[in-house]
Amino acid sequence: MQLSKKKKKQNEKNFENFPPIGGLMVSKMIVEENMKPRFMYREKGICAEDSGWRIFSDYEPEGYVDDPQNIKIYNPATILKIDSSMEKILLKGVGSAYERVDEQVSWQKITDFELEDDYMVTHQLSDKWSININNLFERIEEKNGHLLYTTGDKSARLFICGEQDRSKEEIYQERIQFIKDRDQSVAKTLDTFDFSDDHVLKVGYMINERDHHKTYQVIYGTSIIDQELLMLALYFDDKNDIDWAIETWKSIKTFK
Repeated sequence: MQLSKKKKKQNEKNFENFPPIGGLMVSKMIVEENMKPRFMYREKGICAEDSGWRIFSDYEPEGYVDDPQNIKIYNPATILKIDSSMEKILLKGVGSAYERVDEQVSWQKITDFELEDDYMVTHQLSDKWSININNLFERIEEKNGHLLYTTGDKSARLFICGEQDRSKEEIYQERIQFIKDRDQSVAKTLDTFDFSDDHVLKVGYMINERDHHKTYQVIYGTSIIDQELLMLALYFDDKNDIDWAIETWKSIKTFK
């Protein structure tokens, strides 16, 4: 019996190395009454330590979640030890929502769940550039001068630089040649893009990259006008989000 318990304990996953996404706001019915979660969504966190995840058993009576005493904050490892089925879902970004009818079936993504902060906004990037992006994205000014918009699973990184000595046509042709000649052994080019118009030349390519936790796709693009260009990288780990990436790039405008 002692050996059996020891072996079981060794086989249990403790989740202590789970990515530091922040705390989870969880109905106390899940922890104190040993009920499995059946509904969860991720909104904008109220502080840096808040992941934005709100997790419920779906058995909460009316008015239950309005009482702050019934919602507690836990680290992901604590909740994953109760129900490990959420492990991959917790890495999904702000704006995600999932449900299941009982604990024996798989989680299903909710596509029509409405969040208070879910609407499009226009941000001025400089005196020449602007971008349309969902308000759910957090805006971060990085130390290297790059600007990052992220929900956690979708991100756009931008950098604007001057080009005084070359025409936009020269830069455009240089980027075309770079994409054609880039080393495929590093990362295979999955697709190429050219969204140029009479005012802005836009060219880019897509590859796969990987970090410690997952594989994701990246579109590297360049938007070129006279004397200035905007470099961007659009990251997403769900192939269905390619439309988001392309539309985000196309939304970048200049003030004529």
